[in-house]
Amino acid sequence: MALGATKGGEDAALTPWQPVPEWGKEMYESRLKMIGGVTGIGFITNDLKRTIADLKKKGAKTAVDGESQTFGRFTDPDGNVLFLAQPAKPKIRRAGVSALGFVTVASRDSKKTGEFFRKALGMRKQRAESDEEGFDSYQLSPKATAITPFTPRKDIYDNPADYDADMAHIGEETGIGFTTSDIYRLQEQLLAKGVRFKEKAEAQDWGGIRARFFDPDDNVYTLVEYKG
Repeated sequence: MALGATKGGEDAALTPWQPVPEWGKEMYESRLKMIGGVTGIGFITNDLKRTIADLKKKGAKTAVDGESQTFGRFTDPDGNVLFLAQPAKPKIRRAGVSALGFVTVASRDSKKTGEFFRKALGMRKQRAESDEEGFDSYQLSPKATAITPFTPRKDIYDNPADYDADMAHIGEETGIGFTTSDIYRLQEQLLAKGVRFKEKAEAQDWGGIRARFFDPDDNVYTLVEYKG
């Protein structure tokens, strides 16, 4: 099941998954530890205040960050934290989410990771709307979901434990996947650019072909070619 904020739109799908013992002890236990954390997944809303109010009515735990009133968060039933972001000047005020806007990725050097997205994957840099430095985003197309690499800094956290938690995310499985119509060709192109692979492209039992690659911080991403 894939949940998309815009049906048939260009933004990414969100795919809920549940760890099962059949994955093997190491992977199963590592994935269990990921449940209940900050996902880095961000939805766009054109009316943060009303969207937060609607989520509260449905029993979700919510919060608005800082004094800007344009960025907030909510928690799903498993304790996973997701973000809500409102444009500074929305064209129309409407409650609810309009797109899966971005996914954050912790990095030791966000500029270096951004250059990796730009040069290796052909993504385009988008300046951040916020005044915070180091939160530029990268997209494959103007309406596509962005990836936002950021370098944790102690001064942006109210709780020191949150800084430690984000630092611990560096070098993890991001859960971010890219689809392609020719995975073997793309794999060769990425290898030629010096991209390191954790797993080369291989046919899967479910019918598609999958590969997994690293960014400069050893964060892992997935390439998928669907068949039929």
